[in-house]
Amino acid sequence: MPEAAILEEIRNDLNFLKEKVTLIEVSLNEIDADLHKELNPDAKKLEKIEKEDKRIHFKNMEEFDKHFGV
Repeated sequence: MPEAAILEEIRNDLNFLKEKVTLIEVSLNEIDADLHKELNPDAKKLEKIEKEDKRIHFKNMEEFDKHFGV
């Protein structure tokens, strides 16, 4: 194989790798942005309501019956 053809293949391979690295960098930046973005305000409200929940939760009907003496 002539030297020029080998160099052309190397150049093509390097260009391909550059494109892939750029795509990986974009993906990583998107993931990083998702990890660091602030929670939706509605989600914060729901978390607060859930923490303040004073209701009694039963796993099954047996627990319900036992609690109310049925």
